[in-house]
Amino acid sequence: MLNPKTIIELDYQFDKSQIDELKKFLDKYFNIYDHDVAIYKAEDYAKQSLFAQNVFEEIQKELERESN
Repeated sequence: MLNPKTIIELDYQFDKSQIDELKKFLDKYFNIYDHDVAIYKAEDYAKQSLFAQNVFEEIQKELERESN
């Protein structure tokens, strides 16, 4: 997901069945579909999320501009 509109940070690790239940809940009550949700383990987020990688690249570019 490259352009998320909302990011939620939780101090809780979901297992596979809990992730499935959360996605069902979001669909049922908010019409947020499975393909609109990406859930990552905190330790994997920076490697797996396209959005996180994009943020990192933007920060690198800004640091390079500031150093020149």
